[in-house]
Amino acid sequence: MNRLAITRVALNEKVNKKHLAYIMLDEKRDFVDFQVFNDEESLLNSIFVARVDNIVPNIKGAFVRISPKQVCYLPLEDIKSPLYVKKQSELKDLSIGDEIVVQVVKDAVKTKDPVVSTKLTLAGKYCVLTTENTSLGVSKRIKDSDYLQMSQLLSTNVCERSKEYGFGMIIRTNALEATEEELLKDIDETIVRFIELKTKSVHQTAFAILEKPEAPYVQKLKSADLSALDCIFTDEEDIFTEIANKLPYLKDKGLLKLYQDDKVSLGTLYNFRGSVDKLVEKRVWLKSGANIIIEQLETMTVIDINSGKNISKNEKAILEINKEAAVEIARQLRLRNISGMIIIDFINMKSKIHMDELVAVLKEQIKKDSVTCTFMDVTKLGLVELTRKKTYKSLKEMME
Repeated sequence: MNRLAITRVALNEKVNKKHLAYIMLDEKRDFVDFQVFNDEESLLNSIFVARVDNIVPNIKGAFVRISPKQVCYLPLEDIKSPLYVKKQSELKDLSIGDEIVVQVVKDAVKTKDPVVSTKLTLAGKYCVLTTENTSLGVSKRIKDSDYLQMSQLLSTNVCERSKEYGFGMIIRTNALEATEEELLKDIDETIVRFIELKTKSVHQTAFAILEKPEAPYVQKLKSADLSALDCIFTDEEDIFTEIANKLPYLKDKGLLKLYQDDKVSLGTLYNFRGSVDKLVEKRVWLKSGANIIIEQLETMTVIDINSGKNISKNEKAILEINKEAAVEIARQLRLRNISGMIIIDFINMKSKIHMDELVAVLKEQIKKDSVTCTFMDVTKLGLVELTRKKTYKSLKEMME
């Protein structure tokens, strides 16, 4: 069974600054899931009434202000059905001076402003409401009779309100843990949240905060599959209290525990420092003796697979090395939170059948990622192209 630790840790021993760490470990105490957050208030997922400062067609974007001091970038392609609070011009298109409802989808990175969107997303405990896609759906990880039952539940209980108020909804994988009554309650509460937000927004002025996000570790817990967990530890009383208040069922089930040991910290118990040091190394060794090299550049990440200590030149043996590497690469992308364009140079194979088998393994592994990771193509040179959505800073960025 897996264990989850949520604690505050120092990523860089030279800098006296602590971050929030969300660490899921398997029975061997290897990282299964890992995310580091700034222990400062993040704008991510907050919803504001923003004022349009400027529109720049050349970069297909607009700059909007969510506070007197904070400017954000709004991609024009994201504007499909914006919720206007104040329309400065009779023109249908976005105009300077317009006031619209936006949600922060990316935090500021170095010199880049935060990115916002007019597509709104509200996360419930077992569902996600979105204005980007107004269709109703169920997580692809839910199968067979459960899928049909939840699809029918959406059709019966949500369809009419979805059309009336203009939203879509997806039932999450963790809904399998809920009773029908609990699921319906969560769906209703999430819809009411959206209706109230939409109703009150038209009476607000620029810079109004319509919704502030929950703590990032609470958001992670809401979307995580907790069925394989036997315990959630934290050694921070404020984190324990926040989880107990927001997700009381975790405490009621006996999953949530406050770790108290003055001699051995939670970070020391699970060798956090050693694991993080491994995750920032460029070279990752595989059990076969082969290794992968991960180079995170400014605009993309390049990954190279080397046979290393494994000197076999048999194509079937090379296929097995590549498949082992594919599994580890998918894991490293998750744990390092690498995003953007990813180029993978696997060990060359002549057989198209073997290449197709490798691609199938890679596709299966990236499906396990809670962040959208998309297989793009295999180039003529045999390079594999992936993209992974940026939702938060990578581990490398957090340590800089």
